[in-house]
Parts: sequence; structure tokens; C-alpha cells
Amino acid sequence: MGQSFLLPLSLNDVIPKDHVCFFVADLVNEMDFQGIEQKYRYTAGKAAYSRRMLMRVIIMASVDGVFSSRQIMKLTQENMVYMYLTGAETPDFRTINRFKIEARELIEKVFQTTVFTAKKLGLIRLEHISIDGTKIKANASNDNNLTEEEIKAIKKIIQKGIDVDKEEDKIYGDKRGDEPQEGFEIPSTRKERKELIRELLKDNPHAKQKPGKRRKLKKAAKNLLNQALDKPQKVLEKLDLMEKQLQKSGQKSISITDPDSRWMMNKKKRIELSYNMQIAVDHKSGIILSNTVTQDPTDHNQLIPQIKQISETIGPLPSYTKISADNGYFTQPNIEYAYKNKLDAYIPNRKQATTSKKTYKNNKPFSKHKFNYDPHNNTYTCPNNKKLPYKKTYTYKNKQRHQYYTKTCLKCKDQEKCVGKNRVRVITDYGNDLIKKMSLKMETPQAQLEYSKRKEAAEWPFGNIKQNLKFIEYYTRGIKQTLTENNLICTSHNIKRIFNQTKQQKTITT
Repeated sequence: MGQSFLLPLSLNDVIPKDHVCFFVADLVNEMDFQGIEQKYRYTAGKAAYSRRMLMRVIIMASVDGVFSSRQIMKLTQENMVYMYLTGAETPDFRTINRFKIEARELIEKVFQTTVFTAKKLGLIRLEHISIDGTKIKANASNDNNLTEEEIKAIKKIIQKGIDVDKEEDKIYGDKRGDEPQEGFEIPSTRKERKELIRELLKDNPHAKQKPGKRRKLKKAAKNLLNQALDKPQKVLEKLDLMEKQLQKSGQKSISITDPDSRWMMNKKKRIELSYNMQIAVDHKSGIILSNTVTQDPTDHNQLIPQIKQISETIGPLPSYTKISADNGYFTQPNIEYAYKNKLDAYIPNRKQATTSKKTYKNNKPFSKHKFNYDPHNNTYTCPNNKKLPYKKTYTYKNKQRHQYYTKTCLKCKDQEKCVGKNRVRVITDYGNDLIKKMSLKMETPQAQLEYSKRKEAAEWPFGNIKQNLKFIEYYTRGIKQTLTENNLICTSHNIKRIFNQTKQQKTITT
């Protein structure tokens, strides 16, 4: 300890030869940084840090499960691996954070490069691709939110304050406003302006009111009003954006800190502000082929974008490729897209999905999912083995609905349990021929065997991301920034898979 070296120390000699940092360096070296580096050439002041070096650092940090810019800065000062990747330079956290923002497209290209590399090494087979999604908590407090009524109330209060300021400007002009004036008292101090807000809150029809108490707004709203004391126009613009996002989302309230986030239910049945992470995974290798972040709490509209992204990255899918997705993707547009593009898809309906899980919570003996459809006779069969023939078709919201029922229900001994007294059971079929075709396909043993691969392929990468890399919440805010973060986390997963598999292949060969 404290001993000096006789010769200069090379960091290459200290780091293990099979360390993943060398693979990260080689991967980044394959990329073209000419465009972004050109931006910082021939500029005044100290030379900018190499963009390639910064990319090496943030990719290595994501592999280690580190996403905080301050933590990355600390690693460049203390960790020999990061000293090697930076060339002993120490960029501060602001530089690292700004680079993540400006290099959004390059970070996406790094993810694509990992897919190209895996394909070049023969790791990706494309025999079976699984698509799945998971909810990741947003960097936003569940308590720091506003409803549309509260947003309108705050805007009204701020606008009234702005109008008061304009009236004062007309009366006093360039004067201070504290000169003796008959009949006028101006809230010139912050304390007096707070008193004005309190008075306005008394007359606010949108604020909360408890019996026997005066009206008041929640703490988050008051914080915005305090900000508006200094920058009213800026707060108004923020509220306008929040109001637009709230109307677009169709939800009851919206986050102040991250208006792009949405209320979603996670696997623990807890509703919190989150984003929906979507991935498509190659079954054999575990390589993530595509990824995205969406504000949509459901998976209904995410299958087609994932397939298109894969095709854009590595080209058209082979004819032998099989695609599996869970019941959340069982929609008419998705199934029609699969058949139209000749994709061998495996997507179960709700009944088939719950049966395969063996966790169906609705134990009612006459639930709709227990009525079996017969395509040859176009009938449904109830649990008591009674036939419900096709009766009529009607249109609702531009979609056709088919109804099946029979009057023999009136004589059934289980009539009251099934549908109620003096009524007949009506089964409404919301699907078209392709949906029925997919449902029949999923009844076959081969389809069930193929679909069973989905959990192994798509869900364990989420386990690696959440448990091993400890990524359970986004660090950044806004859909664009979270997408960049998503590309980083998926890149780190792919790097680990490629590195570990190539390492195993070398060991077997040796």
C-alpha cells in the first residue's frame, strides 16, 4: 500500500483480459461519429470531450446497471475499467447528461448494432420471436397530479393575477407603485401576493371543499401558484401542455412532474404513473430484436410496430419464423395484419390464455368463455351441451356483431344461474372469420406447444432487466427521454447475452 511502480502502469494489464469492457469498446468503435464530432470542431474554448468516449462510458454503465449521470461521473474517477474507457478523462455529470439528450439517435443505433452483431455471429435464429410488454414506473410522484377542473382553476387564478399586473402597469407606468395614491393598494410584495391568492381561492368553484371549511386546492396546485408568482406565463404554458395531454390520455388526472406518463396497473395490481415497455425477443438467443416505450396502458396496438421495427433493422422475416404474443395482442387489426403479411402468428383469445395459465378467477359455471364455438355448424355449445345457433347480425361502432341464442334456455334447469329468471342466454360474437381462424388454430396441440415458448423467450429478459440490472423505474422524464433510456437498457441486455454466448462458444471450442 502506497508503493510506487518502477514503470508507468498500463490499465490494460490490470483489467482481466476477458472483461466485457473490451467488447463494449469494439462495439462502439464500429459506429460512425463523424456527424456529431463535427459539431464540436473548431469551436472556441477548451476542446470538447470525444463523443465516442462518452458513448463507451454510458454503455458500460448501463451494462453495470448504472443510469445516474452523477454515479457515472464517480465511476470515471474511481474505477479502473471506466478510466480505461475514458482514457483517464473525467467528464462531469452535466456533460454526460447533455450527451444522453443530444445523442438520442446514436444510442438507438448502438442498440441496432447489437442486433446486427448478434446476427453476424449467428446467434439469432429467428425461428421463434416473442413479443411482450411490462409496466415500468415513471419518475413521477403519484400524489403530484391534477385533474382537469384543478388545472382550469389554477389557470383562472394565474390569469387574474396577470390581469391585475396589467392594470397596475396602466395606472402607475414606470413608477414603483408604493407612492401615496388615493383609493389604491397594490400587492407589491410576495407576502401580499400570497394573500391575493388566498382571496382568489375562496371564490374558486373547482377547488376542494370539506363540509364547514373554506375551499382549498391540493398541495401540488399551491406549489404551481407559488411558481406563478415569479413566472406566471411559463406556468400557464406548462398548464396548457398538461391540459392537452390530459385530454389526449382520457384519464382523470395527470402528473405535474411528467405529463407524458400515464396511470397503469402493474403486476402487483397497484396503479401508479408508468410507461409501457415493449420488446420482441429471439427465442433461441434471448436477444432483444426491437423495443419501444408507449403511453398506452394496453398492448392492443403494439404488435405491428414491433414487427415493423424488426424488419427495418434486420430485413424481412424468413417464412419459417413463428411469432407469439399473449392475449393482450388478440385484436382484429393485429390478426388481420398477421394473415395479410403471411406471418405464422400464435395469439390466444382470453379463454385460451386463462386456461393455459390455469389461474382463471371467474369460477362461474356459465361464463362466456365456457361456451364452445363450432365453426362447421356456426353454433355455440353451452356447458349443459345445448346448442345456441346463429340468429342475427347487427353493426355497432362500424363493427359487426353476431348473436347466438335459443329459446330452449327457458326450459333449462340452470336458467337462473346462467342468465336469470324468464330470460335466454345470448352470446355475442365480436370477431370476424380471421379471428375465429386464429382461435381454432390455438386449440391445436402444436400451437399450444409453440405458444409455451413465449414465456421462456419474452418474460425472462424482463426478469434480467428488473432483478439483475435493478431497473424498476425510469430516471428521466418525458416519452423521448424514456425511449433513450429504454434503448440503453436493451443494449446492455444484448451486450451481456452476446458476450456470454461467445465466451461459452470459445470455452467449448478450447
